[in-house]
Amino acid sequence: MTKFKLLGALLMLAVTQASVANDVTTIIIPTGPGGGTDTLFRAIARYAEPHLKSTVVIKNAGGAGGSIGVTQLTRAKPDGHTLAGIWMGPITTAPHTIKVSYSLNDYIPVLYLDSAPYVMCVRPDFPAKTGKEFLDLLKANPNKYTYGTDGVAGPAQLASELIFRAYGIKARDIPYRGAGETMPALLGGVVDIYVGSVPPAVVMEKAGTAKCLLITSAKKSASLPKATSLEELGLADKELLLWHGLIAPPGTPPEVIRRIQDAFEKAVNTPEMEEFFKTAGVEKSILKGDAFAEHIKKEYEKLGKLIKELGLKQDG
Repeated sequence: MTKFKLLGALLMLAVTQASVANDVTTIIIPTGPGGGTDTLFRAIARYAEPHLKSTVVIKNAGGAGGSIGVTQLTRAKPDGHTLAGIWMGPITTAPHTIKVSYSLNDYIPVLYLDSAPYVMCVRPDFPAKTGKEFLDLLKANPNKYTYGTDGVAGPAQLASELIFRAYGIKARDIPYRGAGETMPALLGGVVDIYVGSVPPAVVMEKAGTAKCLLITSAKKSASLPKATSLEELGLADKELLLWHGLIAPPGTPPEVIRRIQDAFEKAVNTPEMEEFFKTAGVEKSILKGDAFAEHIKKEYEKLGKLIKELGLKQDG
């Protein structure tokens, strides 16, 4: 009798542990804690939990341009309990500049969540008042002006070069580690142009310490209405945006993917997340499944070509 009780207790423990395991969803974030991507997915996770009927745990796995975290995702069990919350870097940029262990076929694009342009700002005394005047001046003065970005082959440099090359501009990239370094470099006269995310640019423009002339999106920005859009310049096809999305391990069943999509779409539509996006200067923009996969494929090809032309592509 004692043996049966012990066996029963062990079975109950096993069922409880399995239940707990099935009630946890891990989101791998391919960066360290505290950055924009990490902050975004921690916020979304909170509002997705009721719809997933699962506790969401964030696992940071930064390094190698985000490729370490994506590699972990591709090797995870395809049961819907492991996802990765990514930005464009490790998906459409890093594979062209460093060796990675995954390809476009090694993960499932689940949901594209948001996007935001990069912006080009200058000091108030810069001799241009509009985006067109800005580009015309740079074109007339090859290699005279410097622009600060978020690193060699980073999205900000690539977004800039897509526009500059289409316009026949030659300018000098000065790589930094993000807006926290690029902004003071502009204000201190170290570089001529800030190329970075929108929120710091809004702060500078409101303070009167900079004027923001051009955004890297086809459409105008509500946060920076004076900045010229690419559509206004006839360069809409040169758009490059910073975006975030969710991916799942290969082999995850379609019905599981649909459940995840539904849960996170409901999460981003909450009033709290709407306010989060507004404060962060990003636009909610939903793409699912095949549409998201097609976006990745096109951007991957476009940036691969540009990186090769710039001489930043890794050999071998």
